[in-house]
Amino acid sequence: MCRPNFSLLPIHDAFQRLTLWLNPQMPTKLLHDHEKISDAQLVAVALLQRIHKAVYFRHWWRFLKLNHVAWFPSETQARIRLARLTPVIERLSVEVQRLDFVVIDSEPLPMSTFKRAPRCKFPGATHGFGTSGPVYGFKLHAWTTLNGKIAKDEIHPANLHDFTVGCIMKRDWPAYGGPKQIGDKGDQSGTYLTPPKNNAKQLDPRWKEEYAAARKIVESTFSALAGSGLRWGQVKTMLSLRLKVALLVFAHNLKFRDLG
Repeated sequence: MCRPNFSLLPIHDAFQRLTLWLNPQMPTKLLHDHEKISDAQLVAVALLQRIHKAVYFRHWWRFLKLNHVAWFPSETQARIRLARLTPVIERLSVEVQRLDFVVIDSEPLPMSTFKRAPRCKFPGATHGFGTSGPVYGFKLHAWTTLNGKIAKDEIHPANLHDFTVGCIMKRDWPAYGGPKQIGDKGDQSGTYLTPPKNNAKQLDPRWKEEYAAARKIVESTFSALAGSGLRWGQVKTMLSLRLKVALLVFAHNLKFRDLG
């Protein structure tokens, strides 16, 4: 299997390898004269921004044009085309596979500080609560495998309880082979494997100590996403938020993909 570390490769080599792998997975389209790069090349550039933890796309695009690929089109054209490619990037960021276990959790996606929420105009953002306190915005809900790969992810308003979103995400549960789901204390139900609460009178016989180690996997995964820019920068539309999350998940999952 070929799983290169793109953060260590020279940018030009990483760009070429990602483009070669992405090219057959892009939808066929008519390449217009004003489009100087292909969709695969554009997605490769956006992925490398997340891999190298560059905060702003504007600065990353300018850096590449000045030092590596002067023939790139304008940043405005790149942004418009990336927005149109959002559904494609979301589809490629995760892959359906049969699993025995998945670990479920959520991570807040605040659109503003809680005090500034009355002045925030982001469409669809709501008040909710996370592990670190109140949040205004959304939550990223995800299933991870036991090695840290993100198997499924969805964005929902912050006011939806994790258990409610879990029921929504389980619509695709049979496609993953009906895996056992390891949750936390907030997911107490007969369908999840969850640790006992401190005041529990009877312990769940299904819970095992090794499941607690699995819980740390999803927490480490969310920490990796946060360190790569999950809360960096600003987004103004739901489409731009979806694109940002999809690129981060895609970049994270590359280390688990066989690129041939």
